[in-house]
Amino acid sequence: MVRLRKAGAGDIKLVRAILAAVAADLATRFGPGHWSTVRSAESLRKYASSGVLYVVEADALAVGTLHLTTRKIGFYKEDWFKGRPGPVGYLLDMAVHPSHQRRGIGRHSMELVEGLARLAGLRAIRLDAYRGPAGAGEFYKKCGYASVHKGEMRRVALEYFEKSLPRSDLTAGLKAR
Repeated sequence: MVRLRKAGAGDIKLVRAILAAVAADLATRFGPGHWSTVRSAESLRKYASSGVLYVVEADALAVGTLHLTTRKIGFYKEDWFKGRPGPVGYLLDMAVHPSHQRRGIGRHSMELVEGLARLAGLRAIRLDAYRGPAGAGEFYKKCGYASVHKGEMRRVALEYFEKSLPRSDLTAGLKAR
């Protein structure tokens, strides 16, 4: 069973270890690149204290992490996206430890993220992925995300994705009250 839980201050080393394992795996398979770096403990503490950092657990074992926020990513341009009415979420640092990849954990995590976003009243989720072999673009497409823009940021080739989130019956009912 896969579940998400908010990361706390005690999870920072664990989250950094997962991110470091993924970075090392990507660097081994694709060479050094932007993907070879890991967020600082300070940044991760800030995300955890803001309640936007999550730990992905599979059968009670921490195997991944992600960061879901409503704070607009500074270098994202509105005209790249479809201009969804209402608030949107931004997914960052989605990672599953290499020893647990290709088991459906990432896909199930995306479904859980979308459920969280719907409950929060978000109308879409936006994210980016590296273009090329080291990127997860094909994974996001399989999860129903549309590629909306391709570009470079600091000489890193990126592809931007978005998925519209129809309001769930529960969310619609909560908004109507």
